[in-house]
Amino acid sequence: MLLESIARETGLAVESQALPWTAAHEKLLTAYVGNSLPDVMMVKNDWLPELAMVGALAPAPAGGDLLTGHFPSALAASTVEGRAVAAPWTVDAWVQFYRPDLLARAGYRSPPTDWDEWRRMALALKRRWPDRYVTLHLLDWPEPLFAFAAQQPEPLLRDRNARGNFRSAGFRAALTRYKSVYDDGLSPAVQYSDFGDTYLGLRRGRIAILPSNAETVGDLVRRASWFPPELWSVAQTPGPGGPATGVANGYSLAVSRTARDQARAWRLVEALCRPNAQLLLHRMVGDLPSRPAAWRAPEMTRDPTAAVFGAAVRASVAPPAVPEWERITVEVQLVAEQMVRGRFTVDGAAAEMDRRVDHLLDKRRWLLDRGKLA
Repeated sequence: MLLESIARETGLAVESQALPWTAAHEKLLTAYVGNSLPDVMMVKNDWLPELAMVGALAPAPAGGDLLTGHFPSALAASTVEGRAVAAPWTVDAWVQFYRPDLLARAGYRSPPTDWDEWRRMALALKRRWPDRYVTLHLLDWPEPLFAFAAQQPEPLLRDRNARGNFRSAGFRAALTRYKSVYDDGLSPAVQYSDFGDTYLGLRRGRIAILPSNAETVGDLVRRASWFPPELWSVAQTPGPGGPATGVANGYSLAVSRTARDQARAWRLVEALCRPNAQLLLHRMVGDLPSRPAAWRAPEMTRDPTAAVFGAAVRASVAPPAVPEWERITVEVQLVAEQMVRGRFTVDGAAAEMDRRVDHLLDKRRWLLDRGKLA
């Protein structure tokens, strides 16, 4: 529906191919090696530095409206080494999905967005239902830890993104807060496969709060027959002194360096990134627009759930634009899990994270030292 509308509007003949998202990263790299990349591709923002490093992406054209009018964090996430390599298309953020009825029985209308008050609420819920949990910070989910980390003043990487900065005072404070969720029994110390259906856990009251992203809205709407909308709501993630900053998530549209006609490919991208096209995509699948202009549409301003996500997106910050970022998040989360299970103290975990991340960034330092990176 969206592509057909864009094709009529632009006069461009568009063929689309769906990829299983769990395999899309490998398929795109394989297509690059085989010189068979699509002219235009939707790319997770975390993948852009890697694809740019190997030379798979055409630089975004300067001038025009393609790169204007986006959320700053979305535009920053599509920029690698100071150069735009894609156009932002969708944004996302983690918020708290919660059971208003359960919180009300503990005296709260919604989860507080100040961390200290949130913890008091969580402990009150735990006292009321000691055999249940308050929230769900699964040990293979890096998002809760990095949401805490994004609130700190220090960057996650230092020395031109060539070394880890996890021993900084800010990250250690975030790590301490993250660990306290398990120490206080507010979340089970398990992975996703051990917990089971998260929506079922929320519906049955096994947890009162589920941190998640915009995909969950569509999932809950489709489950309305057994999880009616009056049983859930959303609130921003808590932070020190108010709603938290988070790490920006989302997807961009990129053009292959080997595209048959790069100018026409960027015309297609520009059309897909217009506010009306992003709104149509939102209606179809729930993805959130990267342009604030689309959020001013009546359908967005009248939606209280969209308002919460909009505030969270505006406060988001882009992650470090290095090809190794996905591997870094995996290694950091592995060490965080070992800390929760008692292998590391907070200081020991931070040191181990720096050690592993510095190893992952060896090649980047080598390139920087020789002037081969900007």
